[in-house]
Amino acid sequence: MKWVLAETPDPELIKKFTLELSIPEAVAKVLGARKFSSTKELKTFFYPSLTDLSDPLLLPDMDKAVERVLRALRTKERIVIYGDYDVDGITATALLYSVLSRFGADVTWYLPDRISEGYGLSQQGIDDAVSKGASLLISVDCGITGVDAVEYAKSRGIDCIITDHHEPAERIPDAVAVVDPKLIEDESVPFRDLSGVGVAYKLADALYDVLNEDKAELHQHLDLVGLGTIADIVPLTRENRILARFGLRTIEMTQKPGIKALLQTAGIWGNELSSWHIVFILAPRLNAVGRISDPELAFKLLVSHSMDEARKIAAILEDENKRRKDLDERIFAEAIELAERTMNPDDKAIVLVSDRWHLGVIGIVASRLVERYYRPVVLISTIDGVGKGSGRSIPSFHLLDALRSTGYLLTKFGGHKHAAGLCIEPDKIEKFKQEFLAYANEHLTQADLVPQLQIDAKISADEIDLNLVKWLELFAPYGPDNMRPIFLLEDVTIAGEPKIVGNNHLRFKIKNKKRLIDVIGFGFGSHKQRLLMSSRPINLAVVVEKNTYYGTPDVQLRLKDIKLGNWRLDMD
Repeated sequence: MKWVLAETPDPELIKKFTLELSIPEAVAKVLGARKFSSTKELKTFFYPSLTDLSDPLLLPDMDKAVERVLRALRTKERIVIYGDYDVDGITATALLYSVLSRFGADVTWYLPDRISEGYGLSQQGIDDAVSKGASLLISVDCGITGVDAVEYAKSRGIDCIITDHHEPAERIPDAVAVVDPKLIEDESVPFRDLSGVGVAYKLADALYDVLNEDKAELHQHLDLVGLGTIADIVPLTRENRILARFGLRTIEMTQKPGIKALLQTAGIWGNELSSWHIVFILAPRLNAVGRISDPELAFKLLVSHSMDEARKIAAILEDENKRRKDLDERIFAEAIELAERTMNPDDKAIVLVSDRWHLGVIGIVASRLVERYYRPVVLISTIDGVGKGSGRSIPSFHLLDALRSTGYLLTKFGGHKHAAGLCIEPDKIEKFKQEFLAYANEHLTQADLVPQLQIDAKISADEIDLNLVKWLELFAPYGPDNMRPIFLLEDVTIAGEPKIVGNNHLRFKIKNKKRLIDVIGFGFGSHKQRLLMSSRPINLAVVVEKNTYYGTPDVQLRLKDIKLGNWRLDMD
């Protein structure tokens, strides 16, 4: 793994941050490395408020969307919320359904089937809306590429409002309103990276403004917004950070029986929650039914008003998640075997095909393969006779651009830089594989295929204390573009002998002027002998965090990597 140290910030800027905010110098270095430039900006970062959110009417076509929804409310038209089967789409559907129900709307909902329909607006879903007597369809977390579907809806007498956050194609749907922050070219706008539920929240926010309703009621739905935003792995910066932060606190205090039952079933009710709990505990349970059975169950859980009903549904989600894990492990093992047998070592990407793989979990498996091989991965399943694929990528490779380059071979595709989906006729898969690999080989270098550890700043052991931890905790919630700060400790001396604890974890201590500091390296047990035998300087990349295992808060360093002796430190 290559260590990359962020560019050293301007010393005057660090001094300014340190003095004006009374923060540790190590924290000021991290902030400078992350391109903060003013103390006003930092006060919003450390102490965000919902009032820091921008006017929802700044989003494209938001005024048109609000006007059309208000007309539907006045004339009692039937409205269909058309969502998606992942957590972002389900929470967005639940949010708008709950808000419009509160305003007295005649509202229903539709979630497509992952297997039979796939992602996005479908003719089947529009026909369902027609059968329900709907005259207005509001998409959430989908629709920006649904040009033909919107035309079909219009031919059936249904107006469409598109709310989405994915990248647009060359043609934009001819809908009543297309609300998508990606239509704004200025990447500096604070809401450009909103999740699907984030865009839906903006629509709800605008409706509350126009109807002059108490937003304290809307803020009770921030639990849904936090769930979807964090689960969708969008950048946790700017407005996403505000929504995620207040969303987490709202989840902890939720009044929704469904979310409460989900927390109880997962064994984390009453805990202080972080983005980790959403990504690795709650989101997989909500996603499981959308992956391998029926996403309606997750939706019904989130809008349930009955604790008894919620507990029953949460139990089903728990069982489905266990079944999903079993599928995941089987397909992951098969994919590794297939990759090792067929992969050309010179190829800078991986494309694997099987008629045995469940469509609902190939995205998860693709992510795991990216971690294992550190190169873009596309998995295609032909289990139902049609090729359907899911891709995941590495930071230096734009997956959606790669799919665009092969678009003439695909019947459907969409997504973004790091994750995408596709549909393809089986007889075109081999040609797609050849062209995708050729594109990857052309656009990636060998250096791109070396995992990088981004280090924010150097630090000395003497700077590490609980005050530093307190300030670092204000960076939360952590996520893409706002990860936990990683520090470099150079020429470290270990105090005493390293020990192996638990399941191959490495524990040792280092010393500063005042005390010994615990270091824990999860999965680093194999490094023990290297440390014992080395007479060379030891360099550590660490996260500084609080450990309350023994009851009293103390500082702990969590190991990210170790390098011994001479090594080259790259600079951003």
